[in-house]
Amino acid sequence: METKGLWLSIVGCLAMAALGFGFAHWTGSEAIFLDGVFSLVNFVMSLVMLSVSRLIRRGADRRFPFGYASFEPAFNVLQSMVILGVMLMALSSAVAALYQGGRTLEAGIATFYAAVASIGCLAVHLVLRHIARRTGSSLLEVDAFAWMMDGILSGVVLCAFAFVWQFGDLLGGWLPFVDSWMVIGMVAVMLPVPVRILYRNLMEVLLAAPSSALQRQIRSAFAAAMEDIPGRRWSLSMTKTGRSLYLHARILLREDQCNASVEQADAWREQLTERMADFVSEQEFDVVFTTDEAYI
Repeated sequence: METKGLWLSIVGCLAMAALGFGFAHWTGSEAIFLDGVFSLVNFVMSLVMLSVSRLIRRGADRRFPFGYASFEPAFNVLQSMVILGVMLMALSSAVAALYQGGRTLEAGIATFYAAVASIGCLAVHLVLRHIARRTGSSLLEVDAFAWMMDGILSGVVLCAFAFVWQFGDLLGGWLPFVDSWMVIGMVAVMLPVPVRILYRNLMEVLLAAPSSALQRQIRSAFAAAMEDIPGRRWSLSMTKTGRSLYLHARILLREDQCNASVEQADAWREQLTERMADFVSEQEFDVVFTTDEAYI
């Protein structure tokens, strides 16, 4: 299911890039050209994403003994940085155009492009969001969000082009500057999105703890799972990488259980693993029993 979503994104990006570059050449619009560049970048990144998706589904091996889950946030970091680079180049081009007297614009044709782009982007977003919710794929979640932002921005551009098309005479000498100001506005609105994605995924690459809300939920579930386990105290460390969550529990046994057998410890570990199955798999859940208070 995830692979089908990725292929939909790849085909959609290629179609939108071709549409954007064609209409940018036809209309002379830098805003449409920027939209085409974004689509081309997303096309290339989607191809890479397809390979990353296949790697994530592979199990651990000798080269990556903890699996390939870290490839997901690493790819999202790379994608965010590429998008930020494209946005900054577009911003510098728009500012330069303002100092050079602006650009002429075929508003009627640009309006038609923006309408097609808006409908296409939002349609792909809805399909990808549905697949992401069914599969739990953060790759598709990020990709669906990118399509939504592209669709919303195309809608804003549609309104602006339609206004220029119908009431361009009211702008007078400001008309050649509309396209450049539109690019600057698009960059200003979009900038927080890749920055937020970059920060979130960089924290996962650096093995930071998951969100506070998820930590509270996991600690509450673990406390309930410990109800009949003979532990005086316990500590729980956790980190989230892509779609994988890793937990490391250290449990200080009661004094009357200090001589418990390995078989008994295995039985307790199995109980905890079953009770925490909604959050983590057995291979990503380490449980250590100890009688050393300094270890907790």
